[in-house]
Amino acid sequence: MDTPSYDQLQDDYGWLFGTAALIVWAAVAIIFLIAYIQIIRKAGYSGWWVLVGIVPLLNVVMFLVFAFSTWPVVRERDALRARAGYTGQYPQG
Repeated sequence: MDTPSYDQLQDDYGWLFGTAALIVWAAVAIIFLIAYIQIIRKAGYSGWWVLVGIVPLLNVVMFLVFAFSTWPVVRERDALRARAGYTGQYPQG
């Protein structure tokens, strides 16, 4: 009776480990994609902007635009504060 060598066992179960690694990678990628979409939506942009992150070089431009532009939620907040007469200072009393 021949006992299987280590190489034979690795060949027999290699596909299982590869499949498990692929499933774990896909799950992590989906979790990060959902997180990125939520961050972009909280900034006031459409969640579809996350697709721009896939395009090389354009993703760097998108990052810089998001970092240095005034976000829609900030513009809305400033407009509401201006309408309410908010000066940004504490009342003297």
